[in-house]
Amino acid sequence: CASCHMANGQGVPPAFPSLVGSPAVTGDRDEHLRIVVDGVPGTAMQSFKSQLNAREIAAVVHYERHAWGNNAGDVTQPVDVVTLGQ
Repeated sequence: CASCHMANGQGVPPAFPSLVGSPAVTGDRDEHLRIVVDGVPGTAMQSFKSQLNAREIAAVVHYERHAWGNNAGDVTQPVDVVTLGQ
């Protein structure tokens, strides 16, 4: 994540948007998971479903939702990744 969104989460807009205070990061958790799992067609955001397992994806999403001043107020677990879209 840091290679595009930078270690401070600020990104390099517009290609790599900031994750700080972003509605994509602080909003609906399932949508945030979908972005990481499936990527965003037509953008530089790639899919990570074949590169990371459920535990790793949950850890990434949880970190993004609670780092850099973000406070989504939830906990992301591997089961959330596994049951996404069910």
